[in-house]
Amino acid sequence: MDEWGENGCFVCGEQNDRGMHVHFTYVPENRHVRAETRVGEAWQGFKGIVHGGILAGLLDDAMWHALWHETHVMTMTADLRVRYHKPARIGIPLTIVGTLREANRRMAKAEARIEQQNITVATSEAVFLPARELHE
Repeated sequence: MDEWGENGCFVCGEQNDRGMHVHFTYVPENRHVRAETRVGEAWQGFKGIVHGGILAGLLDDAMWHALWHETHVMTMTADLRVRYHKPARIGIPLTIVGTLREANRRMAKAEARIEQQNITVATSEAVFLPARELHE
């Protein structure tokens, strides 16, 4: 069990047998989270290319983890914007970085990027709202 209870998250949940099991590490001196992963053929879109929805999920999770480590407030994504710069190749390591940009009691904004071989393949920004109902 992790600090959120039984975590079945597709991206980061250890209890999800079909998930990605990505582990985000908080880097306090840079105030961001960072992870590395490889995506297999099961999650491709076009042959040899990581599905865009998988990239969006990785970006969303990176931003959520950055927000959590900075504020310890349980939130849910309200608005997610993704920009795809280059195709991400299957089997080649991806580096995901998420950073909190601003937060107050009502909402938070974050951004994230995915790099492959030091080239940015996708970026995102999102708005998160407190998820009080998750505590009930």
